[in-house]
Amino acid sequence: MSFFNELKRRNVIRVGIAYAVATWLLMQIVDLVLENIHAPDWVMQVFMLALAVGFPIAIIIAWAFEMTPDGIKLEKNVDRSQSITRDTGKQLNRGIIVILLVLVVFLLTDRFRENDSGVPANNLPGSQSTQQEIEQTDDAEATQSIAVLPFRDMSAAQDQAYFGEGIAEELLNALVKLKGLHVASRTSTFSLVDEDLDIPTIAERLGVTTVLEGSIRTSGQKVRVTAQLIDVKADVHLWSETYNGSLDDIFKIQDEITAKIIEAMKVQLGGEAIASASTELTDNAEAYQLYLKGRHFWRQRTATSLNRAIGLFKQAIDLDPGFHRAWSNLAAAYKVLPTYDSHVSFDEYVQLSIKAANQALEIDAESSEALTVIADSYAYQCNGIAAAEGYQKAINANPQDPTAHHWYAMLLMERGRTAQAIEQIRLARSIDPLISAVISVESSLSMIQGNYLQAGVLSRQAAELGIYQGSGYPEGMAEALQGNFGRARALMEAGLIDVDDLQLTGIKLFLDAMEDPGKTGDFESFISSIKDIPPGDYYLFGEMLAVLGSPRFVNYSLESGCADINEMIWAKPFRVQRGTPEFFAYMEKIGAVDYWRKYGWPDDCASLDQTLAECD
Repeated sequence: MSFFNELKRRNVIRVGIAYAVATWLLMQIVDLVLENIHAPDWVMQVFMLALAVGFPIAIIIAWAFEMTPDGIKLEKNVDRSQSITRDTGKQLNRGIIVILLVLVVFLLTDRFRENDSGVPANNLPGSQSTQQEIEQTDDAEATQSIAVLPFRDMSAAQDQAYFGEGIAEELLNALVKLKGLHVASRTSTFSLVDEDLDIPTIAERLGVTTVLEGSIRTSGQKVRVTAQLIDVKADVHLWSETYNGSLDDIFKIQDEITAKIIEAMKVQLGGEAIASASTELTDNAEAYQLYLKGRHFWRQRTATSLNRAIGLFKQAIDLDPGFHRAWSNLAAAYKVLPTYDSHVSFDEYVQLSIKAANQALEIDAESSEALTVIADSYAYQCNGIAAAEGYQKAINANPQDPTAHHWYAMLLMERGRTAQAIEQIRLARSIDPLISAVISVESSLSMIQGNYLQAGVLSRQAAELGIYQGSGYPEGMAEALQGNFGRARALMEAGLIDVDDLQLTGIKLFLDAMEDPGKTGDFESFISSIKDIPPGDYYLFGEMLAVLGSPRFVNYSLESGCADINEMIWAKPFRVQRGTPEFFAYMEKIGAVDYWRKYGWPDDCASLDQTLAECD
């Protein structure tokens, strides 16, 4: 008997087919289950590896053993005249057919479920608009597209870069309101300009078919603006024009350029007109210049630049108290300054940001920037319910505002709603894919999910785009969680800007404890020995306590209230501590429990104290 016939007789081929079909079905089911419970990627990878290892084992067993009426026996011990391999083969055939039928039904059901449900709904604010936002994005991608580059500074003193950026940004703000036109985000466009790329490469990176570029030259009160619209695919200039005037004419020049773009691209506006720049902003040219300069420094996100931006926005407001965008940008600058400047008080600047945001809303009740700042102030006051409602209001006012989605994602992440946080942060990134702070939050969400490799990649991307002045510390934390302690030390010790002895000692003791959990007490003692932890180090050391799974975290964090809720409490290392009554009491104090009772319990509700949590 040939070897192939012997394989058939012993049902080895049938066992192989049955194993492969059953494996495919199991993978579909497990993948669906793991997706719904938000399991980390490695779980599926381990499952697939186990199935792969099991295949040759199943083949060997099928060859060496045989099913008999008396049970399983070694094939060599079975009398061929008493063999029932033919009957066993028929049973295997029927089993294969049944599994295939189940697989077909499963695939059809899954396909029907996807087509029928669209984007999954949930009971959180913001979910209702998500489908509409995705549809708007799809519509935009199907029509004409444009990127607006910062206008080059051609002035003799080379001191008008802020003006060139500002003109491009306000043109972008006008164009983004046009139906049927997809406009590449400001952050993405401006960041690529720094790479000194040619126009076709920029267009390819941004996925646009046309590019608006130009230059600006000022001399005293005189200004010359040159603009040209380029069809990248056809490699032709759709139009090019030079505008001469005074700085007081800048609004008129911007409106004329916008009108020319519309005419050249033949965008269908449906009878809608674009509000002029002066109507949207201010009719005071000097206030406008101060505002543009403030935006220039706001984008740099350092303690020095933010303080300069605040001063410039205040000067613009002094010249035109009705300039709502100056008020809303002042509010945002006040809000983020304590994150970058450890010498200022969170409490003081939160109050300043609220006051400025309310001034902006008195002038324009639909200012998404101001609404986002107000929502964030509620989060700071531990009122997560009001914060969630506020973020939704900001998103409704402007679904294309990435900051509203970004800050809302942070609220969700800090309260353990990881799946919804991912939904919001991906919306923010789809609107503007190159905001370093957005990528940083996506990295934190990957850490919470246990995907440390992806978290490291995203942290590195955020650093390359300038988050925390290019700090490698977040990537170092991802390396530490993977057990790569040598690389973690190099990144974390060298990754902090203006690192001090206190931080270096904390990092060393933290990594020692990561390598040897028995040394966790040394790190905890170090934290207890610090009388007054500097504001800039408070979050840093809290994150380390959470990653070590230390019970000291709760008492440590109670002092800061909602100013420094650390998202790493939802990562795997802290899971045991989430089951304690002390943790639940902490969540009650910061308003998270009230939030959960209204909007639903955290994704990993099972890790909470089950005598207190009300998991479904």
